[in-house]
Amino acid sequence: MKDFPIVQKTVKSADGTKIGYQVIGSGEKTIILCNGLGGTVVAWKPLYSRFADRYRFVAWDYRGLFTSDPPSDEARMTIPDHVADLKAIVKKEKITKAVVAGWSMGVQVCLESYRHLPSLFEGIILLNGTYGSPFDTALNSPLSRYILPKVNELAQKIVPAVQPAIKPLAIRLIDWKGLINLISKLGLVNENLNSEIFQEVARGMLQTDLKMYHEIMSHLSEHDASDLLPKIKAPTLIMAGDSDLLTPVKVAEKMAKVIPHAQLLIIPGGTHYCILEFPEIINLRVEKFLSEVG
Repeated sequence: MKDFPIVQKTVKSADGTKIGYQVIGSGEKTIILCNGLGGTVVAWKPLYSRFADRYRFVAWDYRGLFTSDPPSDEARMTIPDHVADLKAIVKKEKITKAVVAGWSMGVQVCLESYRHLPSLFEGIILLNGTYGSPFDTALNSPLSRYILPKVNELAQKIVPAVQPAIKPLAIRLIDWKGLINLISKLGLVNENLNSEIFQEVARGMLQTDLKMYHEIMSHLSEHDASDLLPKIKAPTLIMAGDSDLLTPVKVAEKMAKVIPHAQLLIIPGGTHYCILEFPEIINLRVEKFLSEVG
């Protein structure tokens, strides 16, 4: 993979929260990346390492995570708040047109951004995500909508307090050579997973403020863009793995049916980390899509 320098910048959002964001590449056209929860721009490395010689990539850390400050009001961690942060970045970087891509939670951020900034979008790329209420479909079980919010509530209370104690163990687990083999046998990832990037993302996760992480997660079920899907006019590419336990493939299929003229790619054997498992397939499909949107 080709390495490109990541330029770190900051901007103040509408409510005064300092947001850290990254710029990669210097092409005339822009691709905005909406991260998954707990992930950084590094998770997109297979994509930007392929296209950063032609496109400028812009990504940001969600408020309260990594290089972004938490808001003064912890309730301001909703999907619309993340969209407000993107608005501030777009204004500062003078971006008038872009292809906007979202992975996992970033799909919700991407769709909500279209609601507020439709003229910005030259195209939409949605990867391993849903249009809203992810707890309703996760694990492909009707019980998830009841169990997962309770698990998250419990984690909000317990995990931040024990984070310092479990961090050394987590580091050893991430660096364990057998980790990828173990989680692939559990069906959480495909054995093709790029372990180097996955481990880099996981190490970054150890620096996350888990209180903020679970606060953001608690707001995900409040968001619903189902009303927006049939109104989308921008060209849309949806990609999903047929072995994704966190966001079942039926969610992608439903979005593809409702969004006008949406294109759908189902990746056999792909899990929630398709971009790290089948980067060549994704890059080839993205390249075709980018050539179509101009």
